[in-house]
Amino acid sequence: MEYEICLEPSGICFKADDRQNVVEAAKAHGIPIKYGCASGSCGDCKGTIISGEAEQGPFMPLLLSSSERAEHMAILCKLYPRSDMRLRAEVLQENTWTAKVVHLAPLAWNVMELRLRPERLYPYRAGQYARIAVPGHPEQWRSYSIATPPTEQGELVFHIRELPGGVFSQWLFQSAQIGDDLQLNGAQGEFFLRQDNERKLLCIAAGTGLAPIEAIIQESLSLGWESPIHLFYGAKKRDDFYHLEELAALSQRYPHLQVTPTLSDTGDTGWTGARRLLPTVASHGQWRDHEVYLCGSPGMIEAAIDLLLSHEVPHEHIHFDAFAPNG
Repeated sequence: MEYEICLEPSGICFKADDRQNVVEAAKAHGIPIKYGCASGSCGDCKGTIISGEAEQGPFMPLLLSSSERAEHMAILCKLYPRSDMRLRAEVLQENTWTAKVVHLAPLAWNVMELRLRPERLYPYRAGQYARIAVPGHPEQWRSYSIATPPTEQGELVFHIRELPGGVFSQWLFQSAQIGDDLQLNGAQGEFFLRQDNERKLLCIAAGTGLAPIEAIIQESLSLGWESPIHLFYGAKKRDDFYHLEELAALSQRYPHLQVTPTLSDTGDTGWTGARRLLPTVASHGQWRDHEVYLCGSPGMIEAAIDLLLSHEVPHEHIHFDAFAPNG
């Protein structure tokens, strides 16, 4: 069964069947509705139900506050229409950048650093992500977090993990060359450094979730903040780590920055550091007076939120970027 979905204030209307969520239906009609992960993990597609009935599918905890729920806000990538609907939702202006590949370097056995130089200023906040068109597949886009805060040089740095069958990561690892051009959309995401306070920072990163966390930490340091920062950085195997030397050097330069790498591989008997990411976070004390930044898989984020709430961290002090496999 099909329903008519109308978006305000753009006035754009389109059809959706009862098996499609709002974001899927909009994309099928070529409508550039704002969204991020498309899996209920980031909240970038948050909108408001003005009228009509729908079924709200599951999404990451804390994406909607109690007040937002009372105002009929919804996560549109998990919202399935059950009648004609009117929604308040953001439709993006078509705005693209051409960016040139200026540097490629392996960071770990399956992680590549991609450095791009956009043709013109690319505005973003430290912690946000960019959407990049897949070379040869202009209708397909991938989202990757930017790993540094804005710089005078204007270059964008990404840490990209190779995924089997991932069309973008396979291009990057097998075909990309210095000088190649890529197409970018504008930066998105609500994951960025909050500058309205200088609370102590707790940062938790797993895998390439380190990228936006590094950007946030670097920005706080460039602002001259001296509140303590504790970064917990988790990997499954020792070969999965990258930037450990760089992080160690940074913590020596800035004594208020503490870095704790954690390893999940119990079979690695040579590892003398901490083991298991979240149990290590829990064992290091209470966190309720911290501003918290999390980046990793949805499962890690959900478990971390449960842990932090048990430590009485106010939910408004918890900021996260949960990513699904994005190759």
